[in-house]
Amino acid sequence: MTKLTIEVPEKLAEQLNDYLKAHPEESIAELLDEALQIKLTPKDSSKLLNLAGIVTEAPRGAADHAEDF
Repeated sequence: MTKLTIEVPEKLAEQLNDYLKAHPEESIAELLDEALQIKLTPKDSSKLLNLAGIVTEAPRGAADHAEDF
């Protein structure tokens, strides 16, 4: 592990401290690790694109008159 020193806005520091008080089973390192993994992991949109490909045919005007179909 690498040790880092960061500065955060006062309001964010207060929210972080409040969260850690409410969740004593979590450490700041675990919380930051989880948040950074979510933010920094490249998004795989292939599943969404496959889902979008399910509709191969749609009647014209279906967007305007969906209740008719």
